Amino acid sequence: MPKGRAGSLPTTSIGWRFQLWSLGLSCPERHLARRLKNNSFYPFMQQQPNVFVLEYYLDTLWKGMLLFIISVVLASFSSLREVQKQETWVFLVYGVGVGLWLVISSLPQRRLVLNHTRGVYHFSIQGRTVCQGPLHLVYVRLALSSDAYGRCFFQLVLGGHRLEPLVLVQLSEHYEQMEYLGRYIARKLNINYFDYLATSYRHVVRHWPPPGTGTVMLGKNPMGHKPSSSQSSLEV
Repeated sequence: MPKGRAGSLPTTSIGWRFQLWSLGLSCPERHLARRLKNNSFYPFMQQQPNVFVLEYYLDTLWKGMLLFIISVVLASFSSLREVQKQETWVFLVYGVGVGLWLVISSLPQRRLVLNHTRGVYHFSIQGRTVCQGPLHLVYVRLALSSDAYGRCFFQLVLGGHRLEPLVLVQLSEHYEQMEYLGRYIARKLNINYFDYLATSYRHVVRHWPPPGTGTVMLGKNPMGHKPSSSQSSLEV
């Protein structure tokens, strides 16, 4: 699909549903920039004007498969060597069980639709509706984490009310680049953007709660406050 043009979803492309598994280990912000160059609405596809669709599988699917295979292989070697240590078998059985559970729970396909024509988003798992609500409950957020040495790392997360947080780019130390990419994605998808600080003039609020609903907390996101009107007009 040409960049920026509406069209039918590539239902025959299996790899499109696994695109969030490849986030780039080195220079993750450059990896995301290349994705955005190929598809300006990444990670969504534009189904029609003002309607964006994201179909995906959780990355716990391959992690569960890997854990299951490793545990089965180790269990096979242990049985061949006639290892009788109970602690070893308990660990391997636990790995097999957890891996199998991760695979089964991650197999159903997820689908998230941003419908600006109707002003709502819709999230479903294997065709079953999980939640539906106004667009101000969906956002791109810059998340902060630090290591034992005090170094700060940033992630871009697509989240919302009753949505599974989706990491769009892995840890990076480059705040300015990550902020630019996050605000660019939010602008192209026409959704809210939040900085990693709870109170920040860098928030970009495009959608407000309906009048009379009061302050809405966006799930686990602590940035449910309303900044001033001048702050909401920030653009990239």
